[in-house]
Amino acid sequence: MCRIAVEDGIRIVVATPHMLNGMFSVEREDVLGGVQRISSALGEASVPLEILPGADVHLDRSLLGRLDRGDLVTVADLGRHLLLEFPQDIVPEGAREVLFQVQLKGITPIITHPERNIAIQQSPAILDDLVSAGSLTQITAGSVTGVFGTRVRDCSLRLLRSRTAHLVSTDAHNTGRRAPRLSDAVRVVQEEVGSEEAERIFLQRPARILEGAHVEVPEPVADQPLKKKRRGFWKKLFSYS
Repeated sequence: MCRIAVEDGIRIVVATPHMLNGMFSVEREDVLGGVQRISSALGEASVPLEILPGADVHLDRSLLGRLDRGDLVTVADLGRHLLLEFPQDIVPEGAREVLFQVQLKGITPIITHPERNIAIQQSPAILDDLVSAGSLTQITAGSVTGVFGTRVRDCSLRLLRSRTAHLVSTDAHNTGRRAPRLSDAVRVVQEEVGSEEAERIFLQRPARILEGAHVEVPEPVADQPLKKKRRGFWKKLFSYS
């Protein structure tokens, strides 16, 4: 997977195993130890890829307490941005309040793969309120390119056009259907929102996040089709796996 990422132009990966999702028992020490081991292996193999710690944290009732205790891993372990995933079918009641409480701790929530949430597919404007209240969103490269089907792809493109999709990740799981590649998604995003916004999505905003800096995003706009553009711009990419 690391070699595939490098071949695709990626140079930095944030490792984001699931936390609090009820399926995998992943603790902070597991993430940090795993990142250290893979980083050492990559150095020995001369693979030019930097691995940083992170986690995709399920929106769980224990979230705020675990965050206070320092159990969770933020992006790059900087304590500034936290990847949060909703259940597959709903946006939980009280989600806005939880996201607000996370922000009060000085941490910006990044809602992951909202385009794969059934409630948001049915009403993408659900995200408008959450984004206006300070959350960021991150959609998946495979969603943009159609790997997850037409409904997910259409939702992804609508979120891009409405400016409620701020980042695109690989969300990589394997070397096959969900391999760590971004280049195909880059081309689609350029076509939908233009090269300048694509550069913000794939380079500028990720770079700010990896510095632990504040990320400015536009207010959500009405879903209007935009003129398609094709231009290359990147030399290296960032990947939230």
